[in-house]
Amino acid sequence: MEEKNLPPLRTPEQRKEAMAKAIHTRRERAAFKAACKAGNIPPEVAIEAPIAAKLKVEEFARSFPGIGPVTAQKIVEVCHIRNGRRVSGLGYMQGPRLVDAIKGCMTAKEDGQ
Repeated sequence: MEEKNLPPLRTPEQRKEAMAKAIHTRRERAAFKAACKAGNIPPEVAIEAPIAAKLKVEEFARSFPGIGPVTAQKIVEVCHIRNGRRVSGLGYMQGPRLVDAIKGCMTAKEDGQ
């Protein structure tokens, strides 16, 4: 019988390299999201960044000031984007709609404060 779904066999050095790469990627993603949250990167620039391509749309939306989980979910629904979709998988009309929705929520929060 053949065993399925086994993890790949790796040497300890390969595991160490993979862990270092994963840690670097997570830190890079966290720094990108923190810069967006601080307002240093506007949504129209952020959506074009290579690091954003791998983020889920809802997670991307939450990376901006004034947008929490509930607002991010509403943005995804208003833009007619399927749950779990990544930024790289957006259509040519969905990307600009997403940016406009995020900018609209950001300005609405600023006006209310």
